[in-house]
Amino acid sequence: MRREEYRVEVSEETMEFHRRALVVDLHTDCLIAARILGRDLSKRHKAPSGFMPWRLHADIPKLREGGVDAVFLGVVTHPWPRKAYARAVRVIHYERYVVTKNSDVVSPATTPGDIEAARRSGKMAVLMGVEGMHMLGGRAERIEDLYRLGVRYITMAHFSTNRFATSSADPIARQAKLGTLGIQAVDLMNGLGMIVDVSHTHTDIIAEVCRRSSQPVIVSHGAVSAIRPVFRNLTDADIRNVAGTGGVIGLIYAANWLSPGREVPDLGVVIDHADHIRRLVGVDHIALGSDWDGFIEIPRGMGDAAGLPALTQLFFNRGYSSEEVEKILGLNFMRVFREVTTRKGKRVSTANELQAGDAKGNVANGKAEWSR
Repeated sequence: MRREEYRVEVSEETMEFHRRALVVDLHTDCLIAARILGRDLSKRHKAPSGFMPWRLHADIPKLREGGVDAVFLGVVTHPWPRKAYARAVRVIHYERYVVTKNSDVVSPATTPGDIEAARRSGKMAVLMGVEGMHMLGGRAERIEDLYRLGVRYITMAHFSTNRFATSSADPIARQAKLGTLGIQAVDLMNGLGMIVDVSHTHTDIIAEVCRRSSQPVIVSHGAVSAIRPVFRNLTDADIRNVAGTGGVIGLIYAANWLSPGREVPDLGVVIDHADHIRRLVGVDHIALGSDWDGFIEIPRGMGDAAGLPALTQLFFNRGYSSEEVEKILGLNFMRVFREVTTRKGKRVSTANELQAGDAKGNVANGKAEWSR
């Protein structure tokens, strides 16, 4: 895509509002370049100009300058199940190393209270989301292991179909069904108080997961098919299904998923996608899910994570109220996070028991048992 100069003038009033607001990003991939190329996330790196996946949109200085109070770092591996779980655990340990190294300015978080405590102490909260159940290697009990390691959401599928769910990128699956393992996964996550994420997931699976889940479901990073009809974007039915659970959709900043064409769109295209969701289901179901450093090119007008206030300005320019913008920046997700962590059930059957029952065909309707 070609880039042309485009600037958003951010007013002092908007900057002050943005600093006061609680800002949560649901999906950032800066760990990929940090691990593979040894990028030190404690340092400020030159921002990409166009598609330059090994430069960083997001490092700790830029995230803090952009007013981000909490960020979910993506745990990403290759798309195949072989050894993916071991690789995921290594990424998690690396994330812990990064947080410990920068403990003067960031804090590990696994609960809404942790996010609020970090903010009061002037630190940025860092959380983890696993992108794709292929990393479970077909073993549901690993969901609990990941929860104990601090992961607070898992995406049902990434760019490959796995034993739990079908990917939206699957070139063969025109239709898909949530099987026993997928049902178990949703039930286990509901019981643990772990968020179910349906980014990248086949539309049929999104519908079934939303019907199955007793708690809000999220799309950590996504866009609208009505504006940009492409396989990984959300249909109106997907949006309604997620909203029907009380969940949120994190707006992605990836130019290719936001707009067709040869020219890179300006940042207003993100607001176009927000407008569509707002008209369809209301502002309470919109959040931020940048996908910074996820091998993407971002729209003109932001530059990198430090430029996030420009997006806040564009929401105001488009006529959103202060209350609406505050919800989008972070309060909508915090509502979901509180609901998921406070409505979790006391688990009766262990994951190992569920796995054994599935192997024997003894799990009735594939449903785990939880006491409410």
